[in-house]
This record gives sequence, structure tokens and C-alpha cells, in this order.
Amino acid sequence: MNVRRSMGLIAVAALALVGAATTVRAQVYHQQPGAPVVGETEAAVGATIGLGDDIVRLLGYGRFNVTEVSDVGIALVMDRFDPGHGADGWRFGAAADFKYAIVPTETTLPFDLSVDGGFGFQTGADVTNIDIPVGGVISRPLALSDDRVLEPYGGLYLVIRHVSVDTPPGAPDASDTDLDVELRLGASIEVGGGTSAFATVHVGDLDMFFLGVNVSL
Repeated sequence: MNVRRSMGLIAVAALALVGAATTVRAQVYHQQPGAPVVGETEAAVGATIGLGDDIVRLLGYGRFNVTEVSDVGIALVMDRFDPGHGADGWRFGAAADFKYAIVPTETTLPFDLSVDGGFGFQTGADVTNIDIPVGGVISRPLALSDDRVLEPYGGLYLVIRHVSVDTPPGAPDASDTDLDVELRLGASIEVGGGTSAFATVHVGDLDMFFLGVNVSL
């Protein structure tokens, strides 16, 4: 593939991804690796640890097929904040999402493109967070010389974040709602037996770095 054609495909993919970001998004608390959906007779489970300013995130998830071009994911998440965030700094929550493949793996294009929609909540002491993100993810599998697959991926999202704070009677209302733009970049690599390891960086209102493992069942 020549350079001009490669640049053209990258530009088309970038424009499609930006368009997807205005419609739907998912994988609320972490970008699960790659754009393809899980297969009809398959499922995937995984675990992730994330690090950011004054926060450690522990997350477990599962993904399950719905149709040839769609799947659903569920996740459980625990965040450990610095002291002062309530509940000894812990917040617990769950999330669900729906992913739809715009450019499925079977096509002749050199990349996969999907859009997602999701909802998540976390609660701890007197604080409840609700996240409703919208966006899309693009990836491209690359075959290595040892027959393993390296898959870089990237996502662009709009995230509605609502924070509800239970304040004492007479105190000012501290609840707030924000809209954030978040960029997510990462890569996964096969380590054998249907298992892959991945790393992701989130850049936005809450910058974080993630390491995780994904197992295809």
C-alpha cells in the first residue's frame, strides 16, 4: 500500500471516529482493547488496574455476543481515592455498554471501527457519580513474525459526568454536571492461549494509565 493511499485511509478513519463520538460510547470506566466485537460463539473476560492523580482503579469485565456486529459488556469497578473523598476513599460501582461494529473484521479495509453506548455509576459515603459516555473506537491488527497479533487502538469520547453530593441541611448544594472530551490510546498483544495483555492511556478531565489482561473464552 503506497503512502498516499495509507494517509487517505487514516484520514477517513479519523473522520469516521470523530463522527462516531457524537452518537454513542461505552466501556465506561476503561477502554477494553480493540474495536471488533466478540464472536457469535465466544465471550471475553478481563481485569484492569488503573493509576491516576490520587486514584487507583480496579476493574473486572465480561463481553458477550449479541449479533454478528454487536456485543454487550458489563463491568464492576472499585476506585480508591486519596483521603477526603469519603468512605475511607473507596467508591464502588458497575457499568454496562453496547458496542456496534461499523467496519466489521470481515471487510477488506485494514482497520476495524465500532461505536458504543454505556452507563455507569459509583457510590461511596455521601457521593454518587453517574457517567454517560458517547464515542467510538478504531483498531488495526498487525501480524508479528512469531504469528502473534499486536493490535493498536484509539478512541475518542464525549463523557457526561454527574456528581451528586449529600450535604447537611442548610449547606450549599455541591452536586455538579460536566461534559468532558476524552482521548484513549492503547495496544494489546497476544501472550498465548486466547489471552492478551494490554495498556491504555486516558487523556481528558481524569488522566489515567491502565494495564490489563483479556481472555477469550
